[in-house]
Amino acid sequence: MLPRKTMAISLVILLCALPACEEEAPVSTVPPEWVDFDADGIVFQMQHRFTQDGQTRALVVADTAIQWNDSASIALRGVRLEVFQDDGSARGIVTSERGSLDPVTEELVARGGAVLVVPGQNRRVESEELNFQPRNDLLWTDSAFVMHHDGRPFRGEWFRTDLEFRDVRIGGEPRPAEEGGS
Repeated sequence: MLPRKTMAISLVILLCALPACEEEAPVSTVPPEWVDFDADGIVFQMQHRFTQDGQTRALVVADTAIQWNDSASIALRGVRLEVFQDDGSARGIVTSERGSLDPVTEELVARGGAVLVVPGQNRRVESEELNFQPRNDLLWTDSAFVMHHDGRPFRGEWFRTDLEFRDVRIGGEPRPAEEGGS
């Protein structure tokens, strides 16, 4: 026969476990609207590193990554792209609500309130879409944008540039952002 203390502890454990058997715990951590996604894979807290010669050149972090086997790109939600200098410091940071990443070409399209901040240049670019092509060091948008540089905002219809903003091409007539609102 078991000692009374052991039997009492066993009884307490059994009584605590019984209510857990009555209710079934939810198993899904995916929001209900995603159940009908028909995706082949969903990853939470995704990270993708762009490397060159063994050095991390950029890092994409997304709250959620959604992939279909018949698609070349991965859909992203809650996007943050950080591009690095040779010394590892931030060269540019892009954030957006959503986007897509081509894992073969490593091209990223940031969509929905896309914002680029260039730390060393006191520069900020806002657009509905920003495209980043790391192999060619190219950043562009075919959408209207507002660029803030040294406290002066201006608008344009599209732009293309390298990440250092040495070769900037702007479409439309660049004008101060105050014209027509911000």
